Amino acid sequence: MRTIEEIKGRCFITEDGHWLWKGALRPDGRPNIHAPDYTRGDGGMQTQCGTRAVWHCANQKPVPPGYRVIGTCSEKACCNPRHVACVSESEFGERLRKTGAYKGKTTRILANRAIGRKRSVFTPERIAYIQASTKTGIELAAELGISKSSISKARRGQLVVFAGGAAAGMFQGLMQRGAA
Repeated sequence: MRTIEEIKGRCFITEDGHWLWKGALRPDGRPNIHAPDYTRGDGGMQTQCGTRAVWHCANQKPVPPGYRVIGTCSEKACCNPRHVACVSESEFGERLRKTGAYKGKTTRILANRAIGRKRSVFTPERIAYIQASTKTGIELAAELGISKSSISKARRGQLVVFAGGAAAGMFQGLMQRGAA
């Protein structure tokens, strides 16, 4: 598909203005369209998500860095260029937060926990060091660059640490919290 008219020709037009793609769909229900890709190439034909393909055909330029092309209607298979927008990453994140689209999704929960484990300053070794140390909480906080309250929680065993890393599983923190 090189033009919006070609894409429209492969769609079922509903009374409320949606262009529902009749061709191949991705597993999540979004269209899979072979169209010019100005972002990853020089406008050569690439198979891409429907909203992105529609945006490329309509604008004939790359998606700006830090931006994303999204559908603005509730129909995943919609290819109407009026229902496609190019928004910044921060605006996209704000839309997701407002709609709660990823709330309660297991894959997102696990991904966020993995990010948290990578960012955490606590490791099982560091917890053991804190618990075995004869230094005061204030001295340990200064030495390790951790808050006094976190040192105190670590000493009392109230700090949840994901000892097994990614292999520990999604219920590891719950089991440790229940054992305390």
